[in-house]
Amino acid sequence: MLFKKKSEEERFAEELAKELERQAKEMEKNLTPEARERLKLMQKSPAWRAAEERIAKGEIKLFWRKIGDDLYIVARDTMKNFPFKRHNDYLLLPSGLDDYMHSHPPLDIDWIQTNADTWKPRPLASFRWLDEPITLTGYDEYNIAPYRCLIEARDGRRFLARALECMLLELANGTRTAYDIARTAAACYADDLWRRGLAEAVQKGEISKEEAKKALDELPQRAFIGLAILRALGLMI
Repeated sequence: MLFKKKSEEERFAEELAKELERQAKEMEKNLTPEARERLKLMQKSPAWRAAEERIAKGEIKLFWRKIGDDLYIVARDTMKNFPFKRHNDYLLLPSGLDDYMHSHPPLDIDWIQTNADTWKPRPLASFRWLDEPITLTGYDEYNIAPYRCLIEARDGRRFLARALECMLLELANGTRTAYDIARTAAACYADDLWRRGLAEAVQKGEISKEEAKKALDELPQRAFIGLAILRALGLMI
């Protein structure tokens, strides 16, 4: 009987699956009930299942990273053949706020983090804030997200985008560094998020103070991912 020889990507994907399963079991011991429920939703998401196929095709590249004495596997999306979602005539812009992109940021994220203090982004697209947000299911498939602006690239591509990426594009004028832009956008978004319902959710006990703090503390990194998305898609240079 002949067996098909597995590609390097397929072998790495299997190795990744085993390592992630080990890490998931270890992390699950310390999860809150809310976080455990979120993990279940993620595992059922079509976007996360489709990621396995994209890894095999090389559209998501995997790398080992050593931090201290520990080895970690990181995933980077090449954005090649990215499975964009649509709303009418618009593509939905992936966002650093999506858990999916938080785990599979574009390859550009490493360059941006290395050059955050010197790179001064400039927009290659125009944008317009919406009077009312359009609420849609984002790339996580399980979160309902508000899309707050329209972005049009110079080549005619049109996107619906979430507030964080709109803020990043608005701040990018060629005079401010990526670090400053990400920090400012994260602070503005955190303030907006707090006023729009996070404070009330904490007060009602719907989310713990620790979970709220963690969500706010992650915003600077998610802003960097937003910059990487905009750069990878040719909306920023």
